[in-house]
Amino acid sequence: MSLAHTQSRPTAYSCGPAFAASFRAAREDFRDGRDTPSAFLERFLDEIETQEPSLHAFVTLARDEARLAAAQADTRYKAGNPLSAVDGLPIGLKDIIQTEGLPTQSGSPIFTGWQAERDSAVASALRRGGAVLVGKTATTEFAYGAITPTRNPYDHNRTPGTSSSGSAAAVGAGMLPLAIGTQLMSSVLRPASYCGHVGVKPTYGAIRQDGIHPFSPSGEHVGAHAHALEDAWQTLRFLAQEAGPVPGSRGLTGPEDAPAATMPKRLLRMYTPGWELADTSVRDAFETALDTLSNAGVSIVEPSTVPELQAIEDDCARSDWCIAEIAAFEMRWPFFEYEKSGGEFHDRINKLLVRAHEITLEDYHLALEWKDGFRARYLALSEQIDGVIGLTAPEVAPVGLENIGHPIMCSPASCMGAPAITIPALEADGLPLGLQLIGFHNRDAEMFAHTAWVDNALAR
Repeated sequence: MSLAHTQSRPTAYSCGPAFAASFRAAREDFRDGRDTPSAFLERFLDEIETQEPSLHAFVTLARDEARLAAAQADTRYKAGNPLSAVDGLPIGLKDIIQTEGLPTQSGSPIFTGWQAERDSAVASALRRGGAVLVGKTATTEFAYGAITPTRNPYDHNRTPGTSSSGSAAAVGAGMLPLAIGTQLMSSVLRPASYCGHVGVKPTYGAIRQDGIHPFSPSGEHVGAHAHALEDAWQTLRFLAQEAGPVPGSRGLTGPEDAPAATMPKRLLRMYTPGWELADTSVRDAFETALDTLSNAGVSIVEPSTVPELQAIEDDCARSDWCIAEIAAFEMRWPFFEYEKSGGEFHDRINKLLVRAHEITLEDYHLALEWKDGFRARYLALSEQIDGVIGLTAPEVAPVGLENIGHPIMCSPASCMGAPAITIPALEADGLPLGLQLIGFHNRDAEMFAHTAWVDNALAR
């Protein structure tokens, strides 16, 4: 079984086994004795050995521990007793996710070398399920501030995206089949778009956040970067079951295997202010995709045709403001403590800290009320449309590591907590360009089914 190399694959492809074997397919090989978790791991470690010196996707590698975990998975598969859908899966964790035995440094000098005494809920669940933790992936400072040295696998002079940059680059380069990231605004989907793979942000609260460094807990989502839709589904569904959801939330419900592809009937086209930033090649790629879907029978609905739909488009324009306002209030702990102890931060964090010192409880309530209204207005459309379709970002990966791009096209789903997926179904200027689908809250399985159909339709 060969491992796909970034350099040899197209920038637009089907996310399923037509491109590369999914981990689900690899598990069948493990069961039948055609392959082993250890051999599977070694192929990824070879990729890391080759590409990591120039990509800098990891801050910590755990090769020996990973080999031990894979050997233990070998024994379970040979005996016919794998632990779970992630048993033997080589995986990376964004370095704000607390992990026993490895440093969790959150991209900040404040936490240089810091090691947790116990795993986060996510890391603990993955270990119990037999996943093979290969290492911690690079993140911006507290997933918001100073950037990492990580580079885009398609062009090393370009950004891999924002805070889940290491997770995205590792998966995009073929160094991992899957990695865990987090998203407050666009930090799973936009790097996945830039690095050419699947990115998923489930419904808010689907996966427990305990042991993940807090910034704005009411808006943060645990998500996945993956080569295949089915791997993203199975991993997130496993985490929702084993780590559990945010207390009081529902988690993910649906089949263990990825939901079967189902044609969406009506999709609302999303513009956002990001459309004004998109150049001709990006716009053309998106319009061509919409034409293909329309010709296949999907009704693409313009927001201007119905007042309630236009209201959602108007709401999208305020999403960045709402997320930042809520974050300014919620970040006060622990950032006021870091500040009191002499901690220094990147300008992006410092600017938000200024607002954190000014914001009142009443201001916070106003932002929460607007967010509640946005979510309610969107949910009211569930009988009219099957979801939303749009670009994941208004651009391909920008040149320059400091130019991390624009979040505006991902912020709406993040703000209202709706599930969202990006698939690498488009390209522009020879680089990957993500297509985003947004579903309805707690209907993640339906969103996956629609995305699989769209992906297949665009791959023909």
